[in-house]
Amino acid sequence: MSLDSALSHADTRPAPFEDGSPSVTPTGWAYWIHAVRPVPELVELAQRAEAQGAAALLVADEGIDRDIYVTLAAIAVSTERISLVPAITNPHSRHPVATAAALASLEELAPGRVMAGLGAGGNLVFSPMGIRPTRPYTALAESVDVIGRLLAGETVSHHGEFTTEDASIGWSPGPLPLALAGRGPRVERLGAEEADWVILAGKAVDEVAGLVDRLRQGAGGGPSIIWNPATAWRSEHVDEVRSHFSYMTVDLPADERRELGLSDEDIEALRRAVHLEGPVAASRLVPDEVTNRYAIVGSRDDVIDRLAQLSHVARPELIAFSAHEYSVAFVDEVAGVAKAAGLASADELPDDHARRRRAGA
Repeated sequence: MSLDSALSHADTRPAPFEDGSPSVTPTGWAYWIHAVRPVPELVELAQRAEAQGAAALLVADEGIDRDIYVTLAAIAVSTERISLVPAITNPHSRHPVATAAALASLEELAPGRVMAGLGAGGNLVFSPMGIRPTRPYTALAESVDVIGRLLAGETVSHHGEFTTEDASIGWSPGPLPLALAGRGPRVERLGAEEADWVILAGKAVDEVAGLVDRLRQGAGGGPSIIWNPATAWRSEHVDEVRSHFSYMTVDLPADERRELGLSDEDIEALRRAVHLEGPVAASRLVPDEVTNRYAIVGSRDDVIDRLAQLSHVARPELIAFSAHEYSVAFVDEVAGVAKAAGLASADELPDDHARRRRAGA
C-alpha cells in the first residue's frame, strides 16, 4: 500500500478525536538506545526519558556493546514505570536458556515492565563472533517457543537449531509479552500469529501502514506495534542514519536489495566495510535510495508533519525514536518533537499500554 492510497484508506476511518475525546487509543512514544556509553550515563538517559513521558525504553543487543541485561538491570532499579524491551536478542549469540533466565531475572527487578524482545539477529552482532546462521528464521521460531515455555515454568528438552536438555526455570515469575522483530515475510507472519508486539524497523516508510494492517489481521486483532521510522532533523543525524543503514542494508531481504539495485557484490563489499571499518566509514557505500525509502529526514517541521501524518494512518501503539546523541538535552529534544507530532506521553496512555498482551493470550 502506497502512502497516497493509505491516506485515502485512512479517510474512511473514524476521526481520531470526537467531542474533544480520543476515539482510539493515541500513539505513544518510546526511546531506543544502544549501550555505547557507560552504564550510569544510560541510566540517566532512561530516567530522563521516563520523566519526559516515554512509555518504553528499547535497548539494542549488539554483543560488542555493554551487556544488554546488565544495562537493563541497572535501568530497572533506577526507574519506576517505563517498560523495558531488549531490542533484540537473537538465538545464536546468546543461548535461549540463558536469555530466558535473563528475562526472568529482569522481571523480578521490574515486575510488570518487561517484554521478551526476540529476533533473528544481524550482521553487526554476528560478524565479530564469526557467526553465520544457516537457518536464522527456524532458530528464531524455535527460540520463541522454548523461551516462552521456560518462562511459563515448563521443563523443556529441545533438539533443533539449538539444544536444551531438561531445562527448567522454576523460579520464573511467569510468561512475558513477546516482542518480535525481523525484516522478512516469514518473521512478519510469525509476529502476526504469535507475538504480543511486533517491532518494525528498517521498513519502507510508505509501506508501513499496509504492513500494520496485515499484521493486525492475526488472531485476537493481531499484535501491538512499535515502529522505529529512522527520523532525523539535523544534518549530522542524517549522516548517522546513513551509517545505521550500512549494516541494515546488508540484512535486507534479497528482493528488497534487488529493488534498490544492489548486487551481491555490493552487499559483500558493504558487509566487509562494516566489519573492518565500522558503520560510519561503511556509510559511504549506502546509496541515497536507501535513506529515501527507509527514513524520515528533513527539517524539524518536515519530520513532525510526516510523523503526525503517518501515525494517523498506521496507528502504531508506539513510535520509537533512536538516540542520535547520548545526552539529556537530546532526550528533551525528542520529547518536544513527539509532543509536536501529537504523540501521547505515558501519562496519557492506559496503564498497560506499553506492555499489553494480545486478546486471548
